[in-house]
Amino acid sequence: MLIKKIVCVSLIVLINCSCKNPAPIPFDLSNITFKEKISGFLKGTGLKLKDDRATNWTYTNYGVFESSDSSILKFNGVDLSGKQGDSINRVIVHYERRDSTIRLIELKVFSQREIKALETALDTKLGKAPFPDDAYTTVFSPQVNYYRRVWVDPKNTIGHFFTNALNEAHQEEARLAILNYSDETASELSRLKGYATSIGSYARDATKILLKTKGK
Repeated sequence: MLIKKIVCVSLIVLINCSCKNPAPIPFDLSNITFKEKISGFLKGTGLKLKDDRATNWTYTNYGVFESSDSSILKFNGVDLSGKQGDSINRVIVHYERRDSTIRLIELKVFSQREIKALETALDTKLGKAPFPDDAYTTVFSPQVNYYRRVWVDPKNTIGHFFTNALNEAHQEEARLAILNYSDETASELSRLKGYATSIGSYARDATKILLKTKGK
């Protein structure tokens, strides 16, 4: 009888353990799939739509959520919160008003340490950017005041479009657009915001180089 009781207690403990909810996955911008709704997306940060500090424009059929809170400024586990003078690092999330689905994420980083941290985090998460050819050889000079890097995933068509540029004060300002580049509306919005002269063209060129490299 004692053995049976021990077995029963052990089974109850195992069942209780298995019924416990798994630990929530920490919020991270690098995990976006563009199937998320804005409310669920923000849940992992502890922020709510009412915490919006939007100053950026978007399409009329899109809503926009903007924040500089450290809870949302995470990419591949790296905290990108910070500021340079009056310019504060921030995330801008564009989502459909109709069904709340996220369509585009912008990340703007002004502090030098976090710019380098973002570049490292992108390479760590996605590998070296396949496009353009001079993505890692460009050096700032009087004639060159920006460089860009493009990552694509042909399987899920999620792209990361990164630009680092010198402003009028000769300080670096980094910008990253994350989007599903098969989404023509989000791609056009990204183009209008200066992330590429053509999102589709950049994505195709990056895909060709990526597939060619993998085929070697």
